[in-house]
Amino acid sequence: MKKLLLPLLLLPCAAFAADDGGLSQCPRVFRDNMEIAVFTMPCPPDSQDAALPPEKMTAHLRRVQECENRMAGGDAAQAARIEKELLEFVGSRAKTVRALEGKPQEMAAYCRKQNETARRLLLTY
Repeated sequence: MKKLLLPLLLLPCAAFAADDGGLSQCPRVFRDNMEIAVFTMPCPPDSQDAALPPEKMTAHLRRVQECENRMAGGDAAQAARIEKELLEFVGSRAKTVRALEGKPQEMAAYCRKQNETARRLLLTY
């Protein structure tokens, strides 16, 4: 009987530990935003973009805005950590894309992959 009750007793503790003002999902949302909106910038739109329902982009942008609001009103140290991680993520990718300048075949391959990644991520919203 004690074994059955133990998880129930720990549930409030787990809920309290998980309550971070909703910031736990924000690093993923911000990385997704970079994949969708920033890393596709050097790429021309492809024919499959028209097939995406516009409400997916709207839902994604709403989540980005929610996270920006939480970052502004939440724990400053946690917000700084999230921002630092995002800058590292963006910096390494920017370096990769800059290396593709002047290499049209490699850039075309990057764009195909990046446009597919952006579509896949948008469909999750």
